[in-house]
Amino acid sequence: MGLAEDRLRNAVVGDESVLVLTSGRLLEDVVRGRAAIGLTDRRLLCVSETGEFVDINTDYVCSIRSRRQRSIQYRPTGGENHLGRLAGGALLLGALAVLSFSLSSADPFQGIVTIALAVVTAAVAVSVESVRKRPGVGRARESIFVGGGTLALFGLAGIGLLATSVYAPLFVLGTIGGVGLGRYAVRHRGTLDEIPLRRHRETLLEIHTADGETVHIVVAADSELEGELSTHLYRDRSESVAPPVIRSPSR
Repeated sequence: MGLAEDRLRNAVVGDESVLVLTSGRLLEDVVRGRAAIGLTDRRLLCVSETGEFVDINTDYVCSIRSRRQRSIQYRPTGGENHLGRLAGGALLLGALAVLSFSLSSADPFQGIVTIALAVVTAAVAVSVESVRKRPGVGRARESIFVGGGTLALFGLAGIGLLATSVYAPLFVLGTIGGVGLGRYAVRHRGTLDEIPLRRHRETLLEIHTADGETVHIVVAADSELEGELSTHLYRDRSESVAPPVIRSPSR
């Protein structure tokens, strides 16, 4: 936001005083996305990251409506995004599986059986490898599990390669890809729980102007923009607007 804030400061003339300077999002058709937002003693300025301006003279603001809402944002933790890589790998494997199945003469039943068998085979293979490499007590039971899992793998592989109800190329692709994804997940399971999605509260401001336009701005819930803009708007009105004259209806 540094470049947008610099552009906003450059747009402020010398005799203007900045009341609030914050960041937010614009939801307009022409200017959208993250923006620097500043309220001066005479204007509301919004400068997007790509350089577009929204300039509203506060004298032309008719009303302000606000609504509290919650949103989810992607905020990287700064390290490697193992969850994103795992999801990308799963999507790529799914696309390859669909392509392989579409190029074959297999029917939908074969496809469902093949994918299910490949998933089970990959899960057994990853579990056996994980238990085999696990240090600690209970080695006898772990040896039995590894031995039984290995026999199960041979049986599943035989079914996948020889059974007529299974499309072998898709089974091989699904199993190898599933094992790769499973091993990656096990290797980085300590960081997969750190999902870089954060929920936070924010305020949606609807600013209605005298020419019938409405500007939508989203700022943080604790931003001072709403309070300062409302104070500035209604203070000016109370000083400059005369009391309404009530007239009798004409007959």
